[in-house]
Amino acid sequence: MGWIVVISFGPGAGEYITDVAKQKVQNCDVIVGSKMQLEVIKPLSNQEVFEETDIERILQFIDKNHHKQVGVLVTGDAGLYSLAQRIIDRFGKEAVKEIVPGVSSLQVAFARLKESWLNVRVFSYHGRTIRGLEKILNHHKVAILCDREHNSKIVLQKLKEHGLFKKPRRIYVCQELTLPEEKIFEVFSEEDIEKIIPQRREIIIIIHGQGGQYDTD
Repeated sequence: MGWIVVISFGPGAGEYITDVAKQKVQNCDVIVGSKMQLEVIKPLSNQEVFEETDIERILQFIDKNHHKQVGVLVTGDAGLYSLAQRIIDRFGKEAVKEIVPGVSSLQVAFARLKESWLNVRVFSYHGRTIRGLEKILNHHKVAILCDREHNSKIVLQKLKEHGLFKKPRRIYVCQELTLPEEKIFEVFSEEDIEKIIPQRREIIIIIHGQGGQYDTD
């Protein structure tokens, strides 16, 4: 029987965590997550809590607690560029008791833009080196997950060198989705890229074709 429960925690705000995810958290002996995640769920007094974001340290902690049921909180949905795959790679599928699905930032971004995310090509530079940029602009609809180091401004500057503005494209930057500081804006030019103030949580959406202005705070 597996001892690891991977729990999708949603894109950020507490109201985007599913009821079943909250229930699964309560059934765990040990909970691993970030400071913000742990503050939202309010662990029970009898639960052991491990606040950590470093992947290797999380994996080591899971290994040390194989005799307990360990709940691992992951951002967004566990099926989208998630720690879930690293856990499976390290411990095997038999060690994972359950993966609880959730709402991803990808879903939220396309919902905010009132666009379908059917056939979207997803790229992630969250904790990864920036490469393969030349492939991005070959797709009709693209979502790019960013992080602090490879933020939206840096990624778009590099895409500009590959011809970002040479064809009609709608380019959106979605920041801090579902949180009070959420902001979504459209990028029309190189000057717009220079004005970007990068945030901790960002996703870039690029759709081939013309579009109108979209700006919301």
